[in-house]
Amino acid sequence: MRVTFGTKYNQMQKTQSSLQSRLNELNTTLASGKKIQRGYENSNAYTRDLQLGYQETTLEQGIDVAQNAYSATLNNDKVLADLSSSLSQFYTKLLQVSNQPQSSTSRLAIANDLEALKNHMINVSNTSIGGEYLFSGTKTKTAPISANGTYQGNGEQLEALVGPNVKIPYSIPGTQLFLGHDSDKSQSITSNIKKLNLTKLNPSVMSKLEKDAAPQEVYLKESDTLRDLFGDNDDDPSNDSPVFFYLQGVRPDGSHFKSKFSLEQAYTNQSFATKVSDLLEKIGREYGNNQITKSVEVKLNAWGEIEIKSLVDGSNKLDFSLVASNADVDNIAQLAEQGAKTMSFQKSPYLSSVKIASTQSLRDDFKQYQTSLQTTFISSSNSLAGKNTNLNDVFGKDVTSITIDGGFTSQKEGEKEKTPDILTISTEGKNFLDLTKEVKAYYQNHGKNVEVELAQGKLFVIDVDAKKNGTPTDVTLKFSTLGKDQKPIKGIGLDYSLAHNGVFFEKFGSKLLSNVSQTLLNGSGYATYKTKLSEVCGNLVGQTYELKAVDHNGVPVNAKIQFEEKGAHLILPSRTPSTDPNTPPKTYKIPIISLNDKGQATITPTKDLTYTQLMGAIAFTLNYSNQEEKNLELLTTLQQDFDNVELKKLYEQIIRQMQGKIGVNINQNGQLEIIDKTHSTTKMDFSLSNVSDLDFSQSSVEDTQSGLVLHSNNALDIDKPQVNFFQSLQTAIEAVKNGIYRPDEFPNSYSKEMRNIGIQNSLQGIIHLQEHVEKMISLNGSYGKSFESSISKNETLKTQIQTLRGENMGADIAETYNKFQTLSTNYDAALSSAGKISKMTILDYV
Repeated sequence: MRVTFGTKYNQMQKTQSSLQSRLNELNTTLASGKKIQRGYENSNAYTRDLQLGYQETTLEQGIDVAQNAYSATLNNDKVLADLSSSLSQFYTKLLQVSNQPQSSTSRLAIANDLEALKNHMINVSNTSIGGEYLFSGTKTKTAPISANGTYQGNGEQLEALVGPNVKIPYSIPGTQLFLGHDSDKSQSITSNIKKLNLTKLNPSVMSKLEKDAAPQEVYLKESDTLRDLFGDNDDDPSNDSPVFFYLQGVRPDGSHFKSKFSLEQAYTNQSFATKVSDLLEKIGREYGNNQITKSVEVKLNAWGEIEIKSLVDGSNKLDFSLVASNADVDNIAQLAEQGAKTMSFQKSPYLSSVKIASTQSLRDDFKQYQTSLQTTFISSSNSLAGKNTNLNDVFGKDVTSITIDGGFTSQKEGEKEKTPDILTISTEGKNFLDLTKEVKAYYQNHGKNVEVELAQGKLFVIDVDAKKNGTPTDVTLKFSTLGKDQKPIKGIGLDYSLAHNGVFFEKFGSKLLSNVSQTLLNGSGYATYKTKLSEVCGNLVGQTYELKAVDHNGVPVNAKIQFEEKGAHLILPSRTPSTDPNTPPKTYKIPIISLNDKGQATITPTKDLTYTQLMGAIAFTLNYSNQEEKNLELLTTLQQDFDNVELKKLYEQIIRQMQGKIGVNINQNGQLEIIDKTHSTTKMDFSLSNVSDLDFSQSSVEDTQSGLVLHSNNALDIDKPQVNFFQSLQTAIEAVKNGIYRPDEFPNSYSKEMRNIGIQNSLQGIIHLQEHVEKMISLNGSYGKSFESSISKNETLKTQIQTLRGENMGADIAETYNKFQTLSTNYDAALSSAGKISKMTILDYV
């Protein structure tokens, strides 16, 4: 009996414990709503729940990140809207001053308003949220725009990770906003010398029918004749000689070209005369136009200036330079030497690095009583020579004397024949006032009643008797420069309007700056220090460039860079002059190398040369007088001994030494900058040009497909695909301040304003900026829409994940409650039975 009783008791206790445990589980399930509480209860469900939980957390993080990034796009949108509004105000004020005659006071007031708007746009561009600037790229702690409008950030874009491997940009870096490239825009350039109808300006000379008509300043039109453009010295159009045109430039595809052609100026019937439109059509054909397709549009604007517009969207390479003359020569420098009549279509305030030994005067077509030299005298400080300007400051210290040949002869006592009577003037301690006095006395001693004047840097000889009698003067003048040995020396600078690439960089205190942006051939932007020359200039193999410079210590140096298939060489002259006049001066041919970490130096093939290496060669040239002659000698041996570690160390030592004095880099506009690190006002000057730059011989004209151009007297950019936001604003402001309505507003001035495109052309640039900002607004809006879409999608996915988690782990509450009730009843019954049994006695069993 005790065994049976014990068994029953144990069974009841076990049943009670089991029911109680199950009730506890169901109670926990009802409280938590989950099927299981621990992983071992259902490993599949638990693993699935972890996976779904991770996905839900990732989506939540994505939503948070997207919301923050979306807020950033809203901030960008507000700033861009402010920029757009400010640009509209800027354009309105600029339009106002362009359409209405303004007094200088009113114009300056508007210029101040424009300056204030520009400063406001700089401040707006430097907006920061939470200490982070919006448009600095990833340099969020750096203000993107400096006080002078230079961009200081980088081109990296901020991106938000809104999902696994899903990134959406939410910033617009300043390189895109302020220095972007609009591939749907085309480049437009213009010449900057206004052309008048010379027949209407000088009817007394050029017109048979209207000799007594008043002169009129009428801008040239495309329907005018070539004679109206080039002018003549009589009223007979049938005896005019042909006009030769010397054209060079760059086509929209980046290919360089030269062309020399002639057009007939003479005519007997004006209906069949060569028109200006014929010249424009010829220029267009040289740029690639044909009967079927056109790559450029060439036209004459309202001020008689030639404008060329690329018809290839995104092209940023277009360039133009044109000189016309009545002389057929192989080199443009010969035009000045021969005293030929010339006409230029572009001018710049750049000192020419090309010099000639002599120049002839030319009689004026319309003031035939005067003759003048075909060059402009400019001092080394790049200002027009005046009466008090020292001769050495214009011609250099190597020129010791000047000769004046008026075509006179004399016969000295004891001589059988007459010999040329030439005036020789020492340059030592003399200025241009002294020069004009001696030249005047020279002509008067030979019976010529003349006045000699220096005006705007040009030397004029006025025949007083010819002016009085109304007859052409027969006065001639040949001007030459001589060296210490009294032999001809090239000391006369080529006129600034005839110069092309052989011009010195602009000087700003301690800095030299080029004006030609190094644009990639594919049109995607500007070169950097890592860019290969071939990516900008094409194939340079076989070309030679002259580097004419004044180095860091003020020492003149003429160097060259030769590009060969295997590599390039910098050729420097020896500082030790040759003692034998029949022996050419010694030179040092130094290879342009790349340095590696293995203790070796290797010459770099021309196709792989970078701008870093080019800039190194430039710095080497400008550090010329700081180099020891023996080191230059040693470096020439590099090309035979590249494995020589000592030579490599010497090369590196020279680089370190010149880096402490000279810095050469590429700025944000793709222009080269040369910085003097030790002088506040640098002594340096620098120019680089192809040795055949001014060569228009047949062989040179045929072989021009590529080229390296750093600085040039070229056409002006009206507009181009590449944006420079604050530079465009500053150009417009300067135009308003100086009253420059169009290029060549002040024809007789020689200043940096010669390169200003003017108020009216600036309007086109501001319109481009407005359109560019609108694109950025649209782009930023697309980023915002992407984040809105991302947030909506992630929230939907989050809901779906939560549903799946509920289905995977969620308990059926009704079913669980029913089970709980059933078990609870059973549990109560078990407890009741156990209670009754516990009250039974031995008598209940008997």
